[in-house]
Amino acid sequence: MRAAELLQRQFAGVHTIFHAVADDLSVEEWTARILPKTHLLGFDLWHVARTQDWAMHTLVRGVPEIVSDPQWANAGALTTPGIGVGLNQELADQLAHQLTKADVILYMDAVYTSLMSWVASISDLALDEQPDIPAHYRPHPEYLTPAMHAEVPWLAARPPVWRCLSPALGHVRDHLAEADLIKRLLRR
Repeated sequence: MRAAELLQRQFAGVHTIFHAVADDLSVEEWTARILPKTHLLGFDLWHVARTQDWAMHTLVRGVPEIVSDPQWANAGALTTPGIGVGLNQELADQLAHQLTKADVILYMDAVYTSLMSWVASISDLALDEQPDIPAHYRPHPEYLTPAMHAEVPWLAARPPVWRCLSPALGHVRDHLAEADLIKRLLRR
């Protein structure tokens, strides 16, 4: 098996988990808080989709993110710049209340389709290349904040593609596990 094929399987697993958590959430569950200092499910699911979009399109490829496509121009809060790093709980909650589940799911599906197509097109050797992250970040001041630098300090080391993709797998899996637990607690 090629490394790119393994990545495709990992991303497919994340996508399946995302849908298992998101698809049947009620409007109330989307913005419910069961534990103090946790994000609302709507925010976390948006963050998962934005993180995948950021990792693949901005970090690795240096191309416009899916969220900047005209298709999303009227999607309101969905197009909030950044991935949510640095937002306090109040702002994250406001964002969750402004997002619609349908838009977040459609957006995640669009990111996933693009991600899978791109990973299928690359060679394993491409995973060791070092993207020009400073150049990729120039049009994105939202990623040049102290909060973002503190969240991903390893970017200054010019990591290879495989490392740049890791937040779109491991980090988002952590959020999805938390979201699944919160969903279960809400329903007990």
